[in-house]
Amino acid sequence: MPVHPPFSPSSSRPPFIVSTPSSTYRPGGVLTVMVEAETNSSSDFQGFLLQARSGSGDAVMWPVGKFTNINSSQFTALHCQNQQNSTVSQATGAKKKKIQVSWEAPNSGNYGDIYFSVTVVQNYPTFWVGINSSPVRLDSSSGADSVLCSTALLFISLLSLLDYC
Repeated sequence: MPVHPPFSPSSSRPPFIVSTPSSTYRPGGVLTVMVEAETNSSSDFQGFLLQARSGSGDAVMWPVGKFTNINSSQFTALHCQNQQNSTVSQATGAKKKKIQVSWEAPNSGNYGDIYFSVTVVQNYPTFWVGINSSPVRLDSSSGADSVLCSTALLFISLLSLLDYC
């Protein structure tokens, strides 16, 4: 929550969105996250604070995963709840229409579906808190299927070798 006395968060519909090109993530995988002005909007913003959060259980308000490959001339990595790079913010007050960052999912799938939540500061008196992305679903089809398939192919290959002996 920005502290911009005497101003409070705007209750109007924000002209900004937070999105990812994928609707799923895998444990340890990397997603691109964008915060940008809505299509056909002339709005720009000066500041933002972005986190991934769990959409299930008691972890809703805690950051999940970490932001990676952070360009320190554009972004500042923050460590919230003792989690390194769990939050990202602007490095300067330069006006922008879009930012794009990389987020790495935790290796454990215990967080279930997640969403990205951003606070956007258009200017000192005008800001929005809690602009959320669509849910990003945990893709739980881990490597188990591919291991089973690889094992089956190896077994078939070994059987065919036995035919030649």
